[in-house]
Amino acid sequence: MLRLLTIVVGLFALTLPLCAQSSESQASEDAARPDLTPGPLEISVERSFMNMSTATTGYGIAARIGYRPAGMLRRILLEVYGLHAPKDRDPYNKTPQVSTVGIASSILIRDAHRRINPYLMLGGGVYHVDAQKEPACRPEDGCFKGDGGTFRDATLPSVLMNAGLYLTIIPRLAVRTGAQLYIPLCAPDRVLDSANTRPTLSVGMTVRL
Repeated sequence: MLRLLTIVVGLFALTLPLCAQSSESQASEDAARPDLTPGPLEISVERSFMNMSTATTGYGIAARIGYRPAGMLRRILLEVYGLHAPKDRDPYNKTPQVSTVGIASSILIRDAHRRINPYLMLGGGVYHVDAQKEPACRPEDGCFKGDGGTFRDATLPSVLMNAGLYLTIIPRLAVRTGAQLYIPLCAPDRVLDSANTRPTLSVGMTVRL
C-alpha cells in the first residue's frame, strides 16, 4: 500500500511541471490571438429579402446603429433599426413598398470575444405599407397575375423577432446574418394582406467602433 501511494505521489509530482507548461502555453496562445470583443458602437448595413406572399419577395436595405454597454462584457446590444423595400413592378414579382423603423435589444449567446457568435433579438416599431392601386389585370390583355397577395395602405405598430449570427473577420469588421419576423399588430380587416407577418432574411456587414 505504501509503495502504491509512493508511485501515485511520484506520478502527481511529475505531472505538475507538465500542467504548468500547458497553462503557460495556453496563456501565450490566448495572448497571441487578437481581441475580438466588440467595441461600444456598431453600425450595420444589410441586404434584406422579405417574403410578401407565396410567390413574391421584396428586396430591401436595412440599417442598424447600436450601442453595447460595458456590463455583461459587451454581450447586450441596444439598437435603432430601419428597413426599406421599394415597390417592385416586375409583372412576375409585384410587391408593395414596405418600410419599418424601431428599436431593439439583442444578446450574444456566447462570450463576446468569440469569432462566430449567434444572437437573439426582440424589438418593436412602426410598420408601413404603401400599396398604390394597380389597374385591373385581365388575361385577355396579356396580363399575368400570380399569387402576389392583396395589399392596402397601412401604418401599424409591429414586433420584431430576430435570430442571427456574427462572423468576425477582424476586430472592427464582422459579417452579420439574420432571420427576422416582422409582426404587424392591431391591423383592421380592410388592410388585407398588409397585416400578415413578414419572414425576412438578411446578410450584411457590421463596423465596430
